[in-house]
Amino acid sequence: MENLANIQVIQNMVYIISSVMFILGIKMLGKEATAVKGNYLSALAMFCAVAITCLSLEIDVKIILAGVLLGGLIGSLIAIKVKMTAIPEMVALFNGFGGLATFLIAWSQFNEPDNSLFQHALVMLTIYIGGITFSGSLIAYGKLSEKLKLGKGSMITNVFISLFYLSMPALIYVVVEPSLSGFIPQVPSYFSIFLVLTLMAGIGFV
Repeated sequence: MENLANIQVIQNMVYIISSVMFILGIKMLGKEATAVKGNYLSALAMFCAVAITCLSLEIDVKIILAGVLLGGLIGSLIAIKVKMTAIPEMVALFNGFGGLATFLIAWSQFNEPDNSLFQHALVMLTIYIGGITFSGSLIAYGKLSEKLKLGKGSMITNVFISLFYLSMPALIYVVVEPSLSGFIPQVPSYFSIFLVLTLMAGIGFV
């Protein structure tokens, strides 16, 4: 049991590091001089996330391999059709789905009864960073493809940055009170609010 707990801690830490690498990779894609390095950094982040997931004692490696093959097939088909000038926004989308995967994996670990406070905090932080990576990547895609125009000083950007800071108390509260984790239609929990704010927060930082 103790070994399993240690593995879960390591997994969550790698997920956090991978999410941070995704965010940095997206940022680097915004400049021509660093776009290639950003692509490599994002690929390394995905490799780390998949590798640490495969090491889990509770996950069938066959399922992971099936997901890798399916994702690789879809990604290859998209890559063949995308023009060279549209590569940055395509990579931004790929990074976004990587962040979403991290978000969902961490979310699935939220209600594990054997989680310590430290593990619980790591799970919440992973959810937080994964959600920001996903929403931020979608905005990066919109900007890179020139389908969305948002300046750093725009009102919309400022609103989402404010939501980022508003979500921090929810993060702290849910870590301290993990019992407030359900989705109750009549009484929205702090965790429900936290998930929504997390997905919205990344919009103000890209």
